[in-house]
Amino acid sequence: MNSQRQLRAPQTARYTLEGLAVLVIILLVAAMGVLYATRPPLHYQATDASSETTVRAQVLEVEEEAVERDENGMVAISQRLRLRILSSGAYAGREVTVDYNGLGPALRDVRFRVGDKLVLMAATRPDGTVHFAVADRMRLEPLGLLLLFFVILTVAVGGRQGVSALLGLLLSLVVIGGFILPQILGDRDPVLVAVIGAAALLAITLYVIQGWHPVTHTALLGMAGSLFLTGLLALGWTYLAHLTGFGSEETMYLQATGVRLDMRGLFLAGVIIGAAGVLDDVVLAQAVGTFELAAVDPTLSARELYRRGMKMGNAHLASMVNTLVLAYASAALPLLILFYLYTEPWYLTLNRELIAEELVRTLVGSSGLILAVPLTTALAAWAASHLAGERVP
Repeated sequence: MNSQRQLRAPQTARYTLEGLAVLVIILLVAAMGVLYATRPPLHYQATDASSETTVRAQVLEVEEEAVERDENGMVAISQRLRLRILSSGAYAGREVTVDYNGLGPALRDVRFRVGDKLVLMAATRPDGTVHFAVADRMRLEPLGLLLLFFVILTVAVGGRQGVSALLGLLLSLVVIGGFILPQILGDRDPVLVAVIGAAALLAITLYVIQGWHPVTHTALLGMAGSLFLTGLLALGWTYLAHLTGFGSEETMYLQATGVRLDMRGLFLAGVIIGAAGVLDDVVLAQAVGTFELAAVDPTLSARELYRRGMKMGNAHLASMVNTLVLAYASAALPLLILFYLYTEPWYLTLNRELIAEELVRTLVGSSGLILAVPLTTALAAWAASHLAGERVP
């Protein structure tokens, strides 16, 4: 009788874990399906940002060149370039001469040489003539090489898991561009869309990387709970701090161009998506680590697994929180330098909405990660103790 109970206990735990995971997946699929099926028409359509035509060109000859350095150490260069247009269309194969003026910290970054490729803007004047001007240097080739290097490195080091990670990255772009952005532009609640979209994205990513396994089910439940708590924290602290969402130049520009979105909701959605970018790593690491402990020593109780799992989680958490803070600081580095040079009382600096938004973004995102560790570890400790000996795939 006791042996039957011992055999039945792991099965019950497995069915319970799978049942909860399936329930979360069904709810996410249903929510995304309803939102997609009832999506309102987009209130704002993509439009051409300029009336000019952009074409690619290659330098055939540098006819004239003058270089000088200003008092700030910046290099200024003037060139007369003979170019051949590479793009197809009305200007294909046409040779043009263009005057170019560049300014930068190093000569190699602003000087064009024979064979270099660049972007031209072709604007038609009222008299019908076409004026060409240098817009920028073509950077697609080095960017493409960097992307190829990243893909090869990921697959070489990660193997099958690396391929799964690349598929997850591609899926992220599809979900954000194909679901989250259109829903927000259709005047859906940005917070609701971000939570559902991010949760569905992370759920699919987890199963692509780890497969259908108790570890993945545990990570899914921990992720869903943590993301929900992060959304509540972001909503509460944004309202308590009276943040309007207009702290950045981008939102002011959107407003100026006639886009009337819920900017506070847009800010909240950004906080949730930013936290979700690190959350999957935390929950999966905790679930895998706890199950590995149980596999090494199946006699460990749930309490002991939780205690040991939290030791791993605390070490991982310190680096993850620091990563999140540094990521936000790197994006705001020019702003930080500006406030460092033009000092004012510290309380005035922190009180500015632009700084307050970044503080709320950083602290709420970090709080979500902190909550994810004990929540996922507790779930994993319970599951692993009932499924002792279950190996991580």
